[in-house]
Amino acid sequence: MLSVARLRLTAWYLLILTVIVGLLSIGLYRLVHQVQQADLHTDQPHRSHFLADLFARETATLAYQIIAVDVAVVVLAAFGAYLLAGRTLRPIELMVERQRRFAAAASHELRTPLTALRGNVEVALLQPRSSQEYEAALQKTLATTERMSELVQDLTLLARPTADAAMIRQKTLDLTQVAHAARDQVSPLATRKGQILRVELNGSLLVQGDQLKLEQVIVNLLDNAITYTPEGGTITLLGRRDRHNVVLTIHDTGLGIAPDHLPHLFEPFYRVGASGSAAGHAGLGLALADWTVRAHHGKLQVLSELGVGTVFTLTLPLLESS
Repeated sequence: MLSVARLRLTAWYLLILTVIVGLLSIGLYRLVHQVQQADLHTDQPHRSHFLADLFARETATLAYQIIAVDVAVVVLAAFGAYLLAGRTLRPIELMVERQRRFAAAASHELRTPLTALRGNVEVALLQPRSSQEYEAALQKTLATTERMSELVQDLTLLARPTADAAMIRQKTLDLTQVAHAARDQVSPLATRKGQILRVELNGSLLVQGDQLKLEQVIVNLLDNAITYTPEGGTITLLGRRDRHNVVLTIHDTGLGIAPDHLPHLFEPFYRVGASGSAAGHAGLGLALADWTVRAHHGKLQVLSELGVGTVFTLTLPLLESS
């Protein structure tokens, strides 16, 4: 579809250019012909206009020369139009490809809980059961529907073309306290893997934002670092002021991420395995974190080196009154 659109767009570019070149050529032909006729009747035969000498004086030859120039211009313009059409359609092509992958991954993620939901119901209906067994089946069904509800909500947020500030409950908060709360949530995970979780925050870091959503961002980043850092590794959360911004960095001593995967980390359903290669399991954590940070007018960046570790950097505007 995009290939056909590129050819059509090229044809339109070429048609417009051909019309313009044709009109200019007609004007040039008349101008040269008038100059040459004026030279024929001048009283100074040794002086002539440069246009008269540039083209042939015979009418037919003059027309052929201008047509030849037009053909050369149109041929060169055809290549230029094709390249320009490709560059024009490139953002659309990327958007279509991203939507295609998003739809495919979303359907895959929804299929799993739907299959589990249907399986629970079918098993419960195979034969008469006690009230306790029916209650247990309903509990499993309820848990599955809650997971589906959360997934649909996350997909709704990520489907937005831009971050919607209306979804953010803005209030003044100290990012230091938010970071400590996030640390408390994930510290048991680090303890089970024998990891060191260090938090070093430089005083009060006031920002304007949604406490729950920013806490979830930090939780996602810390959980990601714990997951992909081997047992006994170290995760460090640092916070500081940088002029008009608050900067949080999360360092880990994991195996790192291959450079080819770094541009895709914040795409929905893209996840990197512990070996640094793309994993089969899809995730939304980093995509939601990036969405939330952009909704707070901040940015989320990542640097990684294989065999050394990964650094996520969260930057948010510092509240001026702080």
